[in-house]
Amino acid sequence: MSTDLRQDVQQLRGLAILLVVAYHAGALLPSGFVGVDVFFVLSGFVITRSISRQVADGLFSLSNFLQRRIRRILPALACMLFVVITLSTWLSPMISRVQSVRTGLFAALGGANLFLYRFRPDGYFETSEKSNVLLHTWSLSLEEQFYLSFAVALVLTHRFSKSHSFKRILVCGALCVLLASLAINLATSIGGIQISSSLARRAFGAESLDSQFAFYLPFARAWEFLVGVLASLYKGKGLTQPFNRYLVSSLGVGLLIVAGFTVPVEGFPGFWALLPVLATTALLVGEVPRSGLPGGFGRLLSWFGDRSYSWYLWHWPLVQFVTPFNSSQVALIVVAFLSLIPASISFRYLEIPIRSNGYWRHPRHSASLAVGCVLLPLLAVVATRDPQPDLDHHIDVKLDCIYGVIQKLEEGGPCTLTTPRSAGVAALVGDSHASHLSEAFIEASRQSGLDAMLASRAATPFLLLESVAVGGTKDTDAGVQQMMELLIRRKVRLAVIAQSDYSIQFISGHSWSDGMRPILTKLTRAGIKVVLVAQSTNIGADPLECSALQVKLSSCSAIVERDSALMFGQRGRTTEEKMLAQEFNSVVYFDSAQLLCPEERCAIRRDGHWWWRDDGHISLYASQQLSEPLSSAMRRVLETDN
Repeated sequence: MSTDLRQDVQQLRGLAILLVVAYHAGALLPSGFVGVDVFFVLSGFVITRSISRQVADGLFSLSNFLQRRIRRILPALACMLFVVITLSTWLSPMISRVQSVRTGLFAALGGANLFLYRFRPDGYFETSEKSNVLLHTWSLSLEEQFYLSFAVALVLTHRFSKSHSFKRILVCGALCVLLASLAINLATSIGGIQISSSLARRAFGAESLDSQFAFYLPFARAWEFLVGVLASLYKGKGLTQPFNRYLVSSLGVGLLIVAGFTVPVEGFPGFWALLPVLATTALLVGEVPRSGLPGGFGRLLSWFGDRSYSWYLWHWPLVQFVTPFNSSQVALIVVAFLSLIPASISFRYLEIPIRSNGYWRHPRHSASLAVGCVLLPLLAVVATRDPQPDLDHHIDVKLDCIYGVIQKLEEGGPCTLTTPRSAGVAALVGDSHASHLSEAFIEASRQSGLDAMLASRAATPFLLLESVAVGGTKDTDAGVQQMMELLIRRKVRLAVIAQSDYSIQFISGHSWSDGMRPILTKLTRAGIKVVLVAQSTNIGADPLECSALQVKLSSCSAIVERDSALMFGQRGRTTEEKMLAQEFNSVVYFDSAQLLCPEERCAIRRDGHWWWRDDGHISLYASQQLSEPLSSAMRRVLETDN
C-alpha cells in the first residue's frame, strides 16, 4: 500500500463495507446499501489523488494506469468468480444459477451492471434477484467503467489544455458532467424518461428510463464518482480552523448515520443518494482526524478497509449459499463475518503479491494476466455440469421461441424444426403450458412425419375473447388472430393447443368454451386437425427453489407427494374441455394426468427424476416421457375426417 495513504480514507472504506455487509446479512441497517455510494465517492477521491499530479507533470501513462487497475481488480475478482461459479453448481437454487453464471461472465468483462439492467428487469431490490450469488458485481463493473472513462478524460484534458489551465479545465469539466449526471439520475429516478426512438427502446429493452436505469448505469451514477474527484481537488479553503473541520466532519457522521437507517429502496438513487454522497464528502474535506480514529476501533476500521475489496467480493456469495439451508439472521451474520477468512486469504496471498511483484508490471505480463482473469470464470462454466438437468429450460426457451415472434415462425424460420421427408407442419400453440410440452411435441411430430413449429407465447391465453391472463398482455385477441392467420397461411396440418390453469377474466356472460370454440371452428374449417390438451395443474411445490445439494441431502422442500385424484380433481375446466372436443370430428382430447401420476400418491420427484419443473410446469424429463402418448394422440387425429 502507498505510504501516503490517508488512514481516514481507509477507515471510511472499513465503515462502508460494514454498512454493505450488515445490509446483506439482514442485520439492523435497512439502508446499508448506501455503503456502495460511499465507495463510489472514495473511488473518485483516491483515483484523482493518485493520477492527477502525474497528468499535470506529463508523467501519466494510460497504459500504466490500466495495468495497475488490472493488477488491483482482476485477479481477486477472477478467483472469486471461478470458485463461486463452480460452487453454484451445487449450492445455488436452479432458478438463479443460470442468471448467476451469466452475471459472472459479464463481470469478468466489466459489464455486470449492463447485463443486470438489460436482461434482469426485476431490479436489484426485488426478492427474485436476491438469490443471484453474483448480483453484487454490478458495482465493481460500474467502478471499472468510471476508472477507464476518467483516465481517458484526464489524458484528453491535458492534451488540449495548457499546463497552467489543466486543473481549471478539469474542475469545470468534472462539474459540468456531474450536474448532467445528477440531472439524469433525478429525472429517471423520480418521473422516468420516455424513450421515443424505437432503436433506443430495443437497445435499453424498455419503453422508458426509470430508477433501475439510474441505479445500474454510469450515466446516472457518474456524479457520485465526480463528487469524489472534486473533493480530492479541493484545497480546504474555509476549513483552516479546527472548529470548522470538526463541524463539517460531525455533519458527515450524522448524515451517514441517517442514511444507513432511513434511505428507502423505492426510487433509489434519486434525491436519497445525496445523503451518503454528501456525508462522505464532508468527512473527506473535513479531514478530522486525517490520521484516522485512534485506538482499537480505529485500527479495526483500517483493517476492514484494507480488506474491503476482498470482503465485498466474498461476503454476498457465501451468504446466499447458506440462505437456503438456514436463513436466520444470526446464521447470516455469522457467515458474513466468516467470509473474512477467504477475503483475508485473497488479500494476503493474491492481492498484495500481484500488486507488489515487479514481474506483473511488465506490459506483456499484465496483458497475459488480464486474459487469464477473463478466461478463468469461463473455465469454471465449461468444467462444471448441471447436476439437475431435469430442471433446465425447455427447448423452445433455449431456441428463443417462447414469445411467439411471427417472423421466427415463417417458413425457414428458426422456430420450425424440420423432419426428413416431412408430410407437413404441426404447430404447438398456447401459453407456457404449451411450452413445457416442447420436447414431447418435437418427438411426437417427428414420429408423425411432420415438421415441428414452436409457436407458444408465455402468459398469453390462446382464446378469442376480450380476456387477460394473470400477468399476460391486453392484446390477446389480436395476437391470437395473427397466429391463426399464420397457421392457415402455412397450411399447418395439425395444431396442439395447451392452456394454463391461471385465472382468466372473461367479459360478462362468456365462458372458456366461448373463447375456444371459434378457434376450433376456424382451424377445422381450414382443414387443420387439433389436439386439445387438458388443463394443467399446480403442485404446490417449486423444485427450482432448491439447490442440488439440498436435493442430495433430501432437504429440498419440493420433494413431496400429493394425492393424485385430489391434485388433478382440482382442475375446474376438464369437463368443459371434453364436451367441447366432442363437438368436432377432427379434435382429439389429450389428458396427461394418468401418465404423470399413475399411482394414488404422486411423487414430484421419483426414480431419480423431477417430474415438475416448478409449481405449474412439468420438467424436461416428464415432457420427454409424454412424447409417445402425445404421438399416439396426434396419429389418431390425423386419421379423422374434418
